[in-house]
Amino acid sequence: MTTWIIVAPLLAAALTTAFPDVQARRYARIVLSTAAALLPIVLIGKIDDLSLIFTAIVSVLGLLATLFSVGTFSIEWGIGHAVWSRKSVYFLLVGAFWSAMLLVVLASNFAALWLGISATTLATAFLVGFSGEAAALEAAWKYLVLCSLGIGFALLGIVVLAHVSIAMGLDPAHALSWVSIAGHPPSKAPPLARLATSLMLIGFATKAGLVPMHAWLPDAHSKAPAPVSALLSGVLVSCALYAMMRTLAVGSTLGAAPLLHNLLMWFGAISAVLAGMAMLTQRDLKRLLAYSTVEHAGIVALALGFGGPLGLLAALIHAIAHAFSKSAAFFAAGMVQREHHTTELGKLRALWKTGRSGRFLLATFTALAGMPPFGLFVSELLLVLAGIAAHRLAPLMVGLVGVALAFAALSRTAIEIQSGQAKLSGNRIAPPRSRLAFLTTSLALAAALGIAVVSWTPLAAVLQATASAIGGVR
Repeated sequence: MTTWIIVAPLLAAALTTAFPDVQARRYARIVLSTAAALLPIVLIGKIDDLSLIFTAIVSVLGLLATLFSVGTFSIEWGIGHAVWSRKSVYFLLVGAFWSAMLLVVLASNFAALWLGISATTLATAFLVGFSGEAAALEAAWKYLVLCSLGIGFALLGIVVLAHVSIAMGLDPAHALSWVSIAGHPPSKAPPLARLATSLMLIGFATKAGLVPMHAWLPDAHSKAPAPVSALLSGVLVSCALYAMMRTLAVGSTLGAAPLLHNLLMWFGAISAVLAGMAMLTQRDLKRLLAYSTVEHAGIVALALGFGGPLGLLAALIHAIAHAFSKSAAFFAAGMVQREHHTTELGKLRALWKTGRSGRFLLATFTALAGMPPFGLFVSELLLVLAGIAAHRLAPLMVGLVGVALAFAALSRTAIEIQSGQAKLSGNRIAPPRSRLAFLTTSLALAAALGIAVVSWTPLAAVLQATASAIGGVR
C-alpha cells in the first residue's frame, strides 16, 4: 500500500494527460490530485508519528501547489520550445517531485530516504529552469551541482553507517534501518559512527539550505515558478530537515549526540544571522523570501542543537509552521507577480489598495516575522526557553540576532510595498481562475495559524512525544 501512496501523485499527473479536452484535463487534475493527497490517511497508526506528520505536510502542500498551478496559469502558459517548458510536462514534474518527497518521509531506512532526496534533485532541476530564461537555467545548474555534492556527502556517510551497523552485529538487510539500529545499541560508541552521522548531517543540511551550503537556494527559489518555489521552500526544505532529524536520532543512539548537537547549533545560528543580514539588502520579493527560508531552516537546526524536550518540540513546531507559512508567502508572491508583472520591490507599492494578493502577502509576512497568533511565534518562544534551559547562551544570542534582522527586513519591506502610490496599477490584470489561488493561500495560512492553536491543546502531547523521539529512536 505504501508503494501506491508514493507513486499516486506521479500516476495522477500522468493519467490527466489522457484527457484531450483542456477543461476536462483541468478538472481531472483537481480530482486525481485530491485523491492522491487523501491516500496517506490509511497510514494512520501504521507508521510512526514523525513520518505521519511530514507525510501530511508533503501531501497537503503538494495538493495546494497543484491547485494553485491549475488556478493561476492560463491555457497558453508553459508553451515553449524546450520539452520541459510545456504545461503537461510541468505537471508531470510536479507529480514526480511530490512522489519523491513522499518516498523521503515514508522510507524506513536511510537507503530509501537517500534515493528520495536524490529524486527530488532530478525532478526540480527542470522545474527551477522551467521559464527557459538564462538566469533560471543558471540557477537550475547551480542547484543541480551543489545539491548533488551535498547528497554525495550524505551517501558517503550512509555507506560508513552501514559498515558500523554490520560491525555491531546487525543483519546487512537491516543495517540502515533506524528502528533496527535503535534496537541494537552498541556497548561503546564506535568512532566511525561520529564520522558517518556527521557526513550525513552535512549532506542533508545542503538540501536544507544551511550556511555555508546555501548558495543554490536563493537563486533556485527565486527563479522557479511560484508554486514550485512554495514546494521548494515549504516542503523540500522540510524533507531535508526530516532527514536531519532521523540522522540526529540515530547519532544519539550511537553516542554521537554531543558532536551532532554542536554542529547543528552553530550551523543554525550562523545560518540565521547571515540570512537575516542578506534579507536587509534584497530588492526582489522572491529572493527575500528565499533568504527567509535559510533563516528559518537555521532556527530549526539551532533548536535541534539545543536538544532537550523544549528544543526538540520547538524544532518540530517550527518546521511545520514554516512549511505552511512559507508556502503561503510564495503563493501570495505569485499572485502579486501575476497582477503586477514584477517581483522587484522598488516597483511594488500600495499593494493593500490594489488587490487581495497584497493583503495576503502582508499576512504571510506577519507569520514569517514570528508575530502572534501564528505558529512561528510559539516555536521561537520555545527556542528561547530551550536555549536557556540548555545553558547555550552564545549560539542563542547569535540566532536571536538573526531573528531580529529578519524581522526588521520583513517589517521594512511590508511597510514599503503596502504604502505609497501604486506604480503599475494601470497594468494590473485579473488572472483567470484566481479563486483557486486565493483558496490555496488561505488554507496554507490557516494551517500556519492552526499549529499555534494546537500547541495549546491536548494534541500538543502528540507533538511532544514525537519530538522526544527525535532525540533517540525508540
